[in-house]
Amino acid sequence: MYGLRSNTLLDDPFDVVIIGSGAAGAVAADTFVRAGLRTLLLEEGARLKSSAKNADVDAHAEHALAGNSEQGWSPRGWPWSTRNLGGGTVFYGGASFRYTEFDFDPSERIRVEGLPVKWPICASDLAPFYNEIESILSIDHAGFECRRRKAPNTLSLPAEHLWKGALRLGLSPRPTPVAIDRSRCDHCSLCISAQCTRGAKRDVVNSLLGPLADMPNLLLLTGVKAIALMQEKCDRVSAVRCMDTATGQIRSIRGHRFVLACNAIQTAALLLRSITPYAPRGLGNEHDIVGRGLCMKLSEYSQGVVRLGRQQIDDHPIGYRGPFSTVCTLDHYLDERCPTGVGGLIYEAKHDDWSLLQGDGLVLRVETVLADHPSLGNRIRLSSSTDSWGLPRLMIDYTTNPQDLARLGYMVERSADWLRASGARDIQHETSNFAMGSTHLHGTCRAGDDPRTSVVDRDGKLHSLDNVYVADGSYMPYPGGVNPTLTIQANALRIARQIARDATGHASASPALQPLAN
Repeated sequence: MYGLRSNTLLDDPFDVVIIGSGAAGAVAADTFVRAGLRTLLLEEGARLKSSAKNADVDAHAEHALAGNSEQGWSPRGWPWSTRNLGGGTVFYGGASFRYTEFDFDPSERIRVEGLPVKWPICASDLAPFYNEIESILSIDHAGFECRRRKAPNTLSLPAEHLWKGALRLGLSPRPTPVAIDRSRCDHCSLCISAQCTRGAKRDVVNSLLGPLADMPNLLLLTGVKAIALMQEKCDRVSAVRCMDTATGQIRSIRGHRFVLACNAIQTAALLLRSITPYAPRGLGNEHDIVGRGLCMKLSEYSQGVVRLGRQQIDDHPIGYRGPFSTVCTLDHYLDERCPTGVGGLIYEAKHDDWSLLQGDGLVLRVETVLADHPSLGNRIRLSSSTDSWGLPRLMIDYTTNPQDLARLGYMVERSADWLRASGARDIQHETSNFAMGSTHLHGTCRAGDDPRTSVVDRDGKLHSLDNVYVADGSYMPYPGGVNPTLTIQANALRIARQIARDATGHASASPALQPLAN
């Protein structure tokens, strides 16, 4: 249902209210509905028509202020993945990496004043949940882990060259793990600018929310923005105050439990807007930690051209088409030559603009991604100015760590080495403007054991409230050096299972996720 139409279904408190329908929110919704809990899923964006493009969605999204007090503020900050049902998964490239042991405890190499970087959980805690998510999303983790010299047949033509180049450098190339059902994929696009119409890309709409459409204990409302959480008691939230984004109508909806899955910018902003007599600085913000520790990962693109005739490109069974990325290397993930000894990921990142790929010569393009140092000063804030809904504008207050910039420079050099070893010439680099906002958002409601340096506990529950949980990338005390979506989903499943067990009183409150039937 779109908007806040008059509906008696909203009068009684829901067992669980989930805010955000993206990677984390959809996983939580599936878990609660299967457990028999009466569930409300709120999504600010719309359910998209199949013809809707990424650019169409972005054109209608509210921007944020981005910058810092020294460099000034730009009105073009980006506080979203994408604003629609299914969130960023509808237009993401599907890259689905597990975090490494190091990502859960980088404290031997990464030290931050005032912010512990060790997670309160470890890789083994997420292992069974990784397995479940990978099963439903058709992610070939075994293929990624298998070290091999022979290139798999899933590679694009540029990736075949990159695979050979990696071997020449003594690296260990791997197929990029992607949330794509290969049996349905016809390599029609690069997966990012347009939606997948075949159900091959396992976004959460077709893989999780679609199968729940007829379940009587789920109510999905799109076009509804959560303004603030409300309290009647000091240790609980009683309702969420919502706005119909089309009409401006405002209504409060009651619930017994609230799960925030809006993304690390929007979730922090919601808590900061939730000022009550019991929480004058915003919910969960007794120690001024909500919104702090914002991480967006550093990244940069590098590309070159291999001499190759147009006919040779067109004759290849995949060519430029297929997933955004089909090959990667983690050989520099931990690299003593890199400043701090912590490098990052490099992977194929094809252009999604076909016009750039139509000439002679084969374009090889890669992106390097690396974790940024958490910082108390990098944060989400609320402005004194207002947005189109009359709410405080969001501020992405972010200053890049000079040490991180040195690490990025090192990884860009490694990217160029890989391109040259793959036969590419005329190497060029393209910045990603990560500091203006990003699709990789982490850390603003960080998890930990100490309420003075964290917002939520190991199970995502706010330290100061009994019934509010964070299940998205806000949870992450350290952002990790690979794409976060799979880890967000696995952790959301772990958190949701615990909530369902507590709500139903059953040791196993929800069956395992099942892949969507063909």
